[in-house]
Amino acid sequence: MSLKYRFLKAVSSGQLGKVTEFGTIVTVAEFKAYFSDINAHYIASFLPAAVIEQGQHSISHTRYIFRVRAGVYCVHPDVLIQEAD
Repeated sequence: MSLKYRFLKAVSSGQLGKVTEFGTIVTVAEFKAYFSDINAHYIASFLPAAVIEQGQHSISHTRYIFRVRAGVYCVHPDVLIQEAD
C-alpha cells in the first residue's frame, strides 16, 4: 500500500489531522509520529512534494495538499471525496 493511500485513508478516517472549517489540517509532527515506520528521509519530503503549486487550486494525482505555514498543511477536500468513492 502506497504512503499516499495510507495518508489519505488515515486523514479520511479521522486518525490523522484535525478537521476545521477550512479542511483537514495535518502538522509535520503528527505526520512523522503517525508514520514512524517510514524512512525519515521519505517522511521529510512527502508533504512538500504533495503541495499544490502556488496559484493553483485543483488537485492532481501527486498534488493534493496546501501549505498553510511552515510545518502545517491542509488536505484538499476533493481528494478525500475521491478516495471515498
